[in-house]
Amino acid sequence: MILKGEWLLLLGSMLVAGALYNHYMGHSALLVELIMVAAGCVLAIYSTKMLAVPEDERAHGLLVDILSRFMSKERCRTVIPMMGFLLLFTWSTWKIIVNGETNLQMEDFIVTLLGMSLVVYYSGPSAFADVKDFVVLYLMFLTVVFVVIWRTYYIVTGESHYEITAYAEFYFVTLPVVTLLDLLGFHVTAILELDGVGLANIIEYVHDDRLLRLGIGVGCSGLYSAGLFFSAFLAFVLTRYRKLDANIGIGLGIGLLVTWASNIIRMIITIMVGIAYGHPALAFVHGYIGILIFVACITVFWILIVRWLDKKEKTVPGQETPSATAA
Repeated sequence: MILKGEWLLLLGSMLVAGALYNHYMGHSALLVELIMVAAGCVLAIYSTKMLAVPEDERAHGLLVDILSRFMSKERCRTVIPMMGFLLLFTWSTWKIIVNGETNLQMEDFIVTLLGMSLVVYYSGPSAFADVKDFVVLYLMFLTVVFVVIWRTYYIVTGESHYEITAYAEFYFVTLPVVTLLDLLGFHVTAILELDGVGLANIIEYVHDDRLLRLGIGVGCSGLYSAGLFFSAFLAFVLTRYRKLDANIGIGLGIGLLVTWASNIIRMIITIMVGIAYGHPALAFVHGYIGILIFVACITVFWILIVRWLDKKEKTVPGQETPSATAA
């Protein structure tokens, strides 16, 4: 009966999310979308009668530990999946009916995945509670970074998504790269164009007496990688240590600095190759070598910081930390 309820809730969530994506695909069938949302709500409401857990879970994760301070574990069985459905319903209704937006963005995928992860939270075995917690926390922090913060900044300042990313790319990536290349003896120029046509950030360099231009997009600016690292690191340490303290804060700060620096190094090497060998070589390094440089830096940092944090905790992987035992 529990499994049946979870499947009904999952089906209802998929109907609500499907209405959102159908709207973005340009199929302006608002009546069909409203029917899908309504059907999803009916299935979700009906499923709540079947989601009660008959026995205690043998193991549970951080999310249940937090919520069980305010309600019983049996109630968590209903609340967590319904939180996911309500998130999908609220987001879809707001985007389709209130805003009437027709552009499918990264934020829609993130919110949808977070909602779905909450809906199916209890579908997996309780022995994998830490894995499920990591997924939910990771998607939650991604939502905070790429949806809540960006949307709040947009509402407060009135600046468009294009301008927000353009300024961030220019001051955090383009200018540092150009400044360091100048110090290394390479003549390059940073340009910021906010005319709305093409990429706003451009670096000009010379190869064989020809002036070439390299556009810096969001994907290669490091903004996404910083947000991804921030979300993954916090989700990892919360799942592993079940707390936030000064040591974890230091690790997060160093990690963000390493993320930024590794991306700057990647861009510097890429442009140096372009100056020496031209645009085809630059494109090859950017597409294949650059990502290896970035991943190598993050991997080394992650191994070192986890060893350092484990040493600070005076624990070894596989054993419960004192904080985990008390939770």
